[in-house]
Amino acid sequence: MKLLILGQGNVGTHLYTAFTAKHVDCTLHSSREGLDNLPAADCILYAVRDDALEQVAAQVHTDRRVLHLHTSGTMPLTVFGDDKPHAGVFYPLQSFSKNRPIEDYSSIPVFFEARGIDDVSAIYSLALMITSHVYEVSQQDREQLHLCGVLVNNFPNLMFRIAEDIARRIHVPFSTLLPLIDETAAKVHQLSPCEAQTGPAKRGDQNVMNRHLQLLQDPQIQELYRLCSTLIQKLPS
Repeated sequence: MKLLILGQGNVGTHLYTAFTAKHVDCTLHSSREGLDNLPAADCILYAVRDDALEQVAAQVHTDRRVLHLHTSGTMPLTVFGDDKPHAGVFYPLQSFSKNRPIEDYSSIPVFFEARGIDDVSAIYSLALMITSHVYEVSQQDREQLHLCGVLVNNFPNLMFRIAEDIARRIHVPFSTLLPLIDETAAKVHQLSPCEAQTGPAKRGDQNVMNRHLQLLQDPQIQELYRLCSTLIQKLPS
């Protein structure tokens, strides 16, 4: 299979690395460099921003036999018009950063959706080239999975940024928090998140929580602390 990846951002670059490591005939092309005279391909993988996806797809004109796939966790299949009868979704549930290589792509789950039954096996086979964790899901379930991804990845990273700012103010390197961060992530491999929950809110230690609120200088972060503490106490244990 000849694979063309459109988009040289984080997702496109990593997928190109993953497929070429498995000796797939793969080309990486920036959508900003023009969409005329694209290299011949059996499958085009659109790794572009959600807000640009429909516009980019509309500008790509190929043989009707070409399989068109996007990598978005939220965008529907309808971004591909009737001129692309073979279409689907190829959604890897992982956080990608250009400057951080991923050692093992085979552990990354890929969730897919196909416009027609004839394309299911083609998308499934493509995913199996880089991972053994392949799942067919609906648009609605994929959106829920994307929400889960934001909750377990993007929001915790915001907390890391807030903690880094506090540590910097007291001249302590952020690296001193890494053993705690690593242990927190490691625990949920063996315990449920509910079982792994610790801290003053879990213990009901109001004195500690009040002192933390005094130490926080930003009213928005204070409100975030209150909300998180309240949710920890209200959620069933």
